[in-house]
Amino acid sequence: MIPKGTPNAQNAQRFIEFATRAERQAAFAQLYPEGPTTRKAFKLLPEDVGRKLPTHPDYMASAIPINMGWYSERGSDGLTNTDRLRERWNEWILR
Repeated sequence: MIPKGTPNAQNAQRFIEFATRAERQAAFAQLYPEGPTTRKAFKLLPEDVGRKLPTHPDYMASAIPINMGWYSERGSDGLTNTDRLRERWNEWILR
């Protein structure tokens, strides 16, 4: 994400382009066990490393997609679903 009005938007865009390259994501995945978002990165990873990552294509084929838009939908009371989840969580955890 690049905040609106940032004075270094071009540099931020260049960094995002760099960080999302398959080679960079594959290198990072070998240092930190977070799955690449770029599927091409898996072609650059050893199979035993790729199989340990949550975004391996074989695992994504049977993953349950998350509707991220649902969290920001507002009801007639003006609250988002995120607001409602937070309220329910706090009510449950603070008992």
